[in-house]
Amino acid sequence: MATSPVPRLHLFARLPDGVGDVLAPSNDIAPALPGLRLIPTTRRHITLADLDATGASEAHVVAMIGWIMATMPPFAFPVRFDRIVTSARHRLLKASDPLPGALACQAHVAGMVRQYGLDLPRAALPVPHVTLGYAARDRQGVRAIDGIGWLVDELVLVRSWRGRSWHEELGRWRLPERRRAA
Repeated sequence: MATSPVPRLHLFARLPDGVGDVLAPSNDIAPALPGLRLIPTTRRHITLADLDATGASEAHVVAMIGWIMATMPPFAFPVRFDRIVTSARHRLLKASDPLPGALACQAHVAGMVRQYGLDLPRAALPVPHVTLGYAARDRQGVRAIDGIGWLVDELVLVRSWRGRSWHEELGRWRLPERRRAA
């Protein structure tokens, strides 16, 4: 008897349209490995937080994230990925160096959630990456690429239906740019 998938809440940074357009014909990604199931460009994202780790009701978490994003959102931040990592289970776009802006965004959201009394363990904040596909069975390893980057200026709260490959959008927020001192 099959069980229905359990939805989970995630805070995402979706890839801008232009990035998907660059990745689609890329010589680094296009030659799909045998058995690799590529994720459609429209579903690719950076997961910044797994918000199911809070132990609170979904409605409470959704309301809290909405409040945080409306009153004290993190700043927009640049990302640059320059590695493709292939394992037996997936193919990832990763950065060879830490992404300080993405890590600061995660720390800000986690700090605010904790300040409002919800538990968000360290494991709920994954290392920023983009999953390109699943079930690659050949040529495992790390390969350097020229790199691709963009400014993350929007976050999306989604209910992710694992097993259904479906993300239900619950909220979307523009991130303010950090002002530079004159």
